[in-house]
Amino acid sequence: MRILIVGAGSVGQLYGLHLARAGEEVHVLVRPRYAEEARRGYRLYERRRDFKQHAIFTPDGVWTDAADLPPGHFDAIILAIPSTGLKGPWLASLARGLGDATLLTLTPGLDDVQTLSEHIAPDQIVRGLITSVSYPAPLPGESCPQPGTAYWFPPLTPALFEGPKERVTPIVTALNRGHMSSRSVRGLAEKAAFGSGVLMPIVAHMETVGWSLDRLRDETLSELVTTMSQIRTILEATLQSKAPLPMRMLTPTTVKLLTRVAPRVPPFDFEVYLKVHFTKVGAQTRMFLDDYIAKGESLNLPNDAIVELRAKIGEPS
Repeated sequence: MRILIVGAGSVGQLYGLHLARAGEEVHVLVRPRYAEEARRGYRLYERRRDFKQHAIFTPDGVWTDAADLPPGHFDAIILAIPSTGLKGPWLASLARGLGDATLLTLTPGLDDVQTLSEHIAPDQIVRGLITSVSYPAPLPGESCPQPGTAYWFPPLTPALFEGPKERVTPIVTALNRGHMSSRSVRGLAEKAAFGSGVLMPIVAHMETVGWSLDRLRDETLSELVTTMSQIRTILEATLQSKAPLPMRMLTPTTVKLLTRVAPRVPPFDFEVYLKVHFTKVGAQTRMFLDDYIAKGESLNLPNDAIVELRAKIGEPS
């Protein structure tokens, strides 16, 4: 396949590497200031407990303007950008040259597919859920031979995709061939929405306490649980679907246990990663909270805890 990845940050590089390993022709669309870096290629480290292993991903083509893309040239286009990146005229330019290509969106927003459907036929869209962790290395406190991108695949967490079978299957097959565990599922929109409904309030509350899990447990635990409960109710009403059992079991006790266990699993400093990554995409976190607030108001559901949290974090610095 000829594949174009929109955005060559940590996520785009990770997908690009594994698709290239599968033998696919992989191009990237980046802002002009990042073009030379893309042409030089990217160094990626698979995190174990060290940085001993690395690989180089060099795109087959580098593009800087969606309007310059040859119409119908690509078989698949992957959006590896935050949900906030869907704004702007570039999307319409991309859509005009899409042809019959599959559009795979890795953006996590609840309404992102609806936004894309304003420009692109719905039966061309595939939704993906990122289950890996990738970040610019080294994090503060780490050391590695040379700067690059580090990535980690949590155990038993394949990348997930949903869409028309004839469009999902080639992508899943290619990623598996490139050694990124992947599979097709049903109900991915609900899985992604409820997952974000847990993650986003944790991240936002972490920001209010200086990215410290100890302070999160000591200072804002009850507020966090209330926020997650309100988000869960709003999502259940919006999606007309009951939240997964783990989300319905989030109490102060289970959240306290989760925040103690989770940092022990990754081979890197979990708090530092959260601070670095979610500071970078802070606008996206705020977009999620704004969306929960708006949906709560339209449904006449309680959202005061979400409103209070949104006011506390203010605007991204």
